[in-house]
Amino acid sequence: MDILSTVLSNPQSYAVMALQFLLGLALGYIAVKALKYILAFIAILALGTFLSVWSLGTSPQDVLKNIGTTVEAIKSLAVALGLMTIGPVAIGFIVGALVALLRK
Repeated sequence: MDILSTVLSNPQSYAVMALQFLLGLALGYIAVKALKYILAFIAILALGTFLSVWSLGTSPQDVLKNIGTTVEAIKSLAVALGLMTIGPVAIGFIVGALVALLRK
């Protein structure tokens, strides 16, 4: 609690938190607006990867098994780096994404 009271008593920390929130807001808004392009890019890469693996003679089941292992490794790496606890940017991202979805 001492750290929280120290952070909240400092006006500079309020400015930093507000700036982080605004950055997250912009990131969320832009990300949702660009989502269709991002999804198309990922789909094209995934299809190309599957076709490349299939042409090498590996079965799709083996590829999906390896992808699952890779996803778990990425999740644990994200938690280890603290990406899930970035606070104001994450909240701003969610609000920006909601604004972009509701504003057509």
